[in-house]
Amino acid sequence: MDSRPLPSIAALKAFCAIAETGGFSRAAERLGSTQTAVSHQIAQLESWIGGALFERGRGGTRLTQRGARLYPSLAETLVRLEETLRSARADAGRDRVELLVTPEFSSQWLAPRLAGFVRRFPDVELALSIGYQAPDFSAGRADLAIRLGGGGANLVAEPLTVDDEFAVCAPLLVERLPPRNAFLAAPCLTYDGVRHTALDWRRWFEQVDSEGAAAGFADQLSAAACFPTFADMLAACRRGEGFALVRTSLVDADLRAGTLVRAFVEGQPSPFNYSLVYPSAALANPSVAAFRTWLLAEAARTTG
Repeated sequence: MDSRPLPSIAALKAFCAIAETGGFSRAAERLGSTQTAVSHQIAQLESWIGGALFERGRGGTRLTQRGARLYPSLAETLVRLEETLRSARADAGRDRVELLVTPEFSSQWLAPRLAGFVRRFPDVELALSIGYQAPDFSAGRADLAIRLGGGGANLVAEPLTVDDEFAVCAPLLVERLPPRNAFLAAPCLTYDGVRHTALDWRRWFEQVDSEGAAAGFADQLSAAACFPTFADMLAACRRGEGFALVRTSLVDADLRAGTLVRAFVEGQPSPFNYSLVYPSAALANPSVAAFRTWLLAEAARTTG
C-alpha cells in the first residue's frame, strides 16, 4: 500500500480549476491565488500521479488523456466533500449565531435589548462582530448582518427602523438657547466614524435650513468637536458640551429617559435606515431563525 501522503486539497482544486477555465492564469484568478502557486501545486500533483495531466501549447492548456480520466470523478468528489464539511459545520453551529453589526447600532440599540434574547434563548450563543465591513456570508463568517441601507444581490433585506434625523442636546442646554440662530449657541459634535453613518451636519443643515438662517454655520462646522466613537459623542452631548446629529433609533432610550432632548424643531426623514441582511439559506439554522424573529419583534415594538 502506498504510504505517501495524499495530494493537498489545494492541489486538487487547482487541477479542477484549470480543467474548467482552460488556463493557469484564469484558474489562479478564480482561486484568488497566483499563477506560480498554481503551477507548483500541479507539479506536485503530477509528481504524485506519475505523469502529465495537462498539455500546454499555443491554443491554451488542455487535459491529457490521464487528466481527462481523472477530472470527472475528482470534481464530483470535491463537491461531495465540500457538501459534507458544510453540513458538519452547520450541525456544529446550530446553537450559534454569527452577527455583524455596526458600532452605533450595537451600542445604542442592540446591547440594551440583548439580555431579553439571552433569557428567552439561553442555549443560543450569539457571536457579535462589530464593524462597518461588508458581511462575508459565503465564507461562513456571518449568518446575519445589521447594516445601514439595503443588502445586495441574492440577499434578503428586512427593514428594522424608520428614522428621522435631527439634532439633540442636554436639557439644561436647550433652556439657554436664544430664540434666533440657536444652532450657533453651542458647538456641533461629531465623531471619527461619521462617514459610515452619513450623519453629515453640512448636508443636514442645507436640507432643513431652506431660508439660510445661519450665515455663520459653515465656520462653526469647521471647528466641530470630534470624538472617537458615537457613544463618546453622545456622552459629551449629555454633559451639555454641544449638539449631536442623530437618528431616532440611536437615541430613543435617551429621549424616553430625558437625558437628551431635541434641540430644534428642524428635522427630516432619514434617507438611510437600518436593515437585517442575510442569505435566505441562513434561516435553515433554527438558532438564526429564532434570532431573526426576536429581532424583528423588538424592532416592531420599538417603532410601533
